[in-house]
Amino acid sequence: MFEFLRDKVYTIDGNKIRLLSILTSLTIIIASYLIAYIFSHLIRREFRKNKTLNKAFIKTVTRFIKYIILIIGFFIAFQVLGINLSSLAFLAGIIGLGIGFGMQNIISNFISGIIILFEKPIKEGEYVEVAGHDGIVTDIRARSTTITTRDNISIIVPNSNFITSNVINWSHRDPKIRMHIPLGIEETAAKLDLARKVLLEIADENPEVLKKPEPSVWFTGFGSSSFNLELIAWIQSPIRRHFINSDINFAIAKKFAENNIDLTYPWTNLVFKNDLRLQNITSGGGAGTDKGETGGIIIDNNK
Repeated sequence: MFEFLRDKVYTIDGNKIRLLSILTSLTIIIASYLIAYIFSHLIRREFRKNKTLNKAFIKTVTRFIKYIILIIGFFIAFQVLGINLSSLAFLAGIIGLGIGFGMQNIISNFISGIIILFEKPIKEGEYVEVAGHDGIVTDIRARSTTITTRDNISIIVPNSNFITSNVINWSHRDPKIRMHIPLGIEETAAKLDLARKVLLEIADENPEVLKKPEPSVWFTGFGSSSFNLELIAWIQSPIRRHFINSDINFAIAKKFAENNIDLTYPWTNLVFKNDLRLQNITSGGGAGTDKGETGGIIIDNNK
């Protein structure tokens, strides 16, 4: 049986390859896949016993070891087939030169992935903002990182963006953040203390606002027609900041109305130099404005 395998010869580009060598090479490739899978599984299980290692580091190391084992397996398989890899070096160099320019981004992202692995500017589970996108880091791979937004949309971000761009890591080291909620109130000094008291009550009643550090109210300045205040509150996680900001704004609008504190809005005062006469009209064409009719104003610029 084995004599048949040795005698059966195939010719590929002038190279004689025995059937036994082909079967042996296929066996080596399959075995390398199995060894890579078993090795990565064992290493992953051992690493997980160490609580100080994060999931991204474990995943990257196991993938790297798997690739190394597969490369070694393919190299041995080619040697068994009798293919001299050194003879392919020149061809590989030409091909590499041709596709090198097209792979610049891929190589850049791969190197950036290695830098992320060792420097750890981001980790899985952290809330980050990069290249105009914000969300939770759900997966860090060799070439790219997946960010899941609050709308449950997965965004694939090249790793080079985390190295070359400014990255906001809301969860780095300490996930607590301080919220700034600006607002303007009517220019009535007597209501400043009342407005401050109401804002602190709103912050205290919100269950997601931390008690320590304590909330505070800043008087940031005088506007053109308002006193400008700012509610400062600490929250536990940046992921919920938009929802908390909305809840606090709802509470401000409601409680300020209950306490007769007017919120100010931008307005424009028009001054006419000419002697203008304003005529109030209705949709019916009359000069009066009866209830339920649509009224308007005509500006007469005739002196």
